Amino acid sequence: MPLHYVLSEIAICIAAIWGAHRLWRNRQALGSVGVMFYGLAALIGVIRIASGADEVFAPAHRLVSQAGGVVGLVLIVSEIARLRGLKLPLWAVLISAGFAMLATLQGAAWGGLVFLCLLATGAILLAMHGGGKRKTFVAIWFAVMAPNILFVRQSPALDPAASWHAYHFIIAVWLIAVIAGLKQTQTGSLSRALSA
Repeated sequence: MPLHYVLSEIAICIAAIWGAHRLWRNRQALGSVGVMFYGLAALIGVIRIASGADEVFAPAHRLVSQAGGVVGLVLIVSEIARLRGLKLPLWAVLISAGFAMLATLQGAAWGGLVFLCLLATGAILLAMHGGGKRKTFVAIWFAVMAPNILFVRQSPALDPAASWHAYHFIIAVWLIAVIAGLKQTQTGSLSRALSA
């Protein structure tokens, strides 16, 4: 793979490190760990491209991108749900993450369906959030990962390099939207608690 492919992977790494740190400091551990899965996938991509050992690291990159991505999304959506006031026991979140990962390992169709359902759930939870003027914008950006996967990743309309970079840069921006959504949801939860 050309070395310039590493640039968009680095963008995801930076967004994930920044976001995971910020969420952790805000006591949003589930969201923080969920974001870290995206950073880990991007880090493996950086190593894969920079080392020139594409064939060696391609399976690990694919596995962590797909299975790790869906596990990360389960954790992120669980954090959104928790901040919306839903009581989710940790064991239920971990079992859900395990089932989502197994579905992804069964095949791309199952993994894609689970991922799209999780995106829809997260977007709905963010859109239904009572506080903040930007809730619609954040919910739409949360859902934008769906067309990114369906139409930008490996798009026949784009050359491989443009498709690669567009897909990964959108993921980086998506992570920033996730952080904003979690912050907004936490702020709204605090406001409701104070007004109660």
